[in-house]
Amino acid sequence: MRAERWKKIEELYQAAVAVPAEKRGDLLAQADPDLRAEVQSLLAQNADSFLESAPVSAIKTLTPGARLGNFEIVELIGRGGMGEVYRARDTRLKRDVAIKLINARFSNWGEREARAVAALNHPNICTLHDVGPDYLVMELVEGPTLAERIANGPIPVQEALEIARQIAEALEAAHERGIVHRDLKPANIKVTTVGDSSGLPCGPDDA
Repeated sequence: MRAERWKKIEELYQAAVAVPAEKRGDLLAQADPDLRAEVQSLLAQNADSFLESAPVSAIKTLTPGARLGNFEIVELIGRGGMGEVYRARDTRLKRDVAIKLINARFSNWGEREARAVAALNHPNICTLHDVGPDYLVMELVEGPTLAERIANGPIPVQEALEIARQIAEALEAAHERGIVHRDLKPANIKVTTVGDSSGLPCGPDDA
C-alpha cells in the first residue's frame, strides 16, 4: 500500500478515535469509501485487542529472577499505561532481550499478525523475537529514549533531521507491510550511541 494512502488512513483513524463512538459514523460517512472500510476494519480489530490499555496497578509486577518460559527477568526498565518493560535474559540463546508485559491477553491477536510484525526487517525497527500469552519478547535496544535526549537540551538541526529521517523510513517500512503504529512518541523511540533511532515497538506504550 502506498505511503500516501496509509497517511490518509492514519489521519482518518486518529480522527475517528478522537471522537465519541456514537459520532464516528457521521465522521466516517464523509470519507472515501475505500478509506472508510480500512479504518472501520482497524477500529473493529483494535476494539478488543491486546493493545487496549489497562491501569498499571492491574498489571502484575515481575521481580528479578522470575521466569517466563526461557526468559529470566533481570530488572524493570520502563513503565507506562499499557504495561511494564523488563530487561530479561534468554537462557536458551544466551542474550539479553526486552520483555513487555501487558494486562490484556493475546487471544484476539492471531499468528498472522504476529508473523507480520516479526517479518519487519529494518535497522530502525526493533525486532520482535517471540509472543507469549500476555507479553512480547523484543530486541533490547540500548540507549536513551528520544524524550530523554530532548530533556538533555536542544538537539542540533542536523541531528534532529537525521533522527526524523530514520523514524520516517521505519514507519514507511511498517506501512508497506500493513502495520500502523498507534502511539508514536519520543518516549517510544530509542536513540542509540551510533545515532540510529528505533521506534517500533520498543516503548512501554507503543502499539
